Amino acid sequence: MPRRELVSLAACAAAIALAACSADSSAPTVLSTSQRGSSPHAHASPRHGSLVYASSRAHLYRGSETFCLWPPLSGTAKYAVHAGIPSFTLDIHGFPPKTGIGLDWINNPVRGYMVGAFTTDASGSCIGAARMFRLGEVRAVAINFEREHGTGLPGTGKPC
Repeated sequence: MPRRELVSLAACAAAIALAACSADSSAPTVLSTSQRGSSPHAHASPRHGSLVYASSRAHLYRGSETFCLWPPLSGTAKYAVHAGIPSFTLDIHGFPPKTGIGLDWINNPVRGYMVGAFTTDASGSCIGAARMFRLGEVRAVAINFEREHGTGLPGTGKPC
């Protein structure tokens, strides 16, 4: 991995370390106009026949989706976008205790990226809201998790 990418990864790790999963972090993170995009237009979603709103600058998924977690994890993660502001409401159990965790949005088998982060409590759970960095680009096929230093964690979330 090139050194520039490692520096970028270190910055993401620092952001994850600051994220917390508590009642105080349940307020959604407000994204700037440039992150939300402008002039939304509708696209037909291939699943469920619903409409997905995307900006004219970039395709950003503005729908809602619930992910059921697979062993060794349990619980759910609910993604929603309201007025251009993304949120992930978490009820997740089975992670290492007191660990900063990145939340990866998986578009397809070859494309995924971090959209948020949270910190587990002493029991390895997170019940609350993740700190959001960005919206998903399209409806996700899965969500995955990684530690602060970028290594993956077991368990995945699939649309319920």
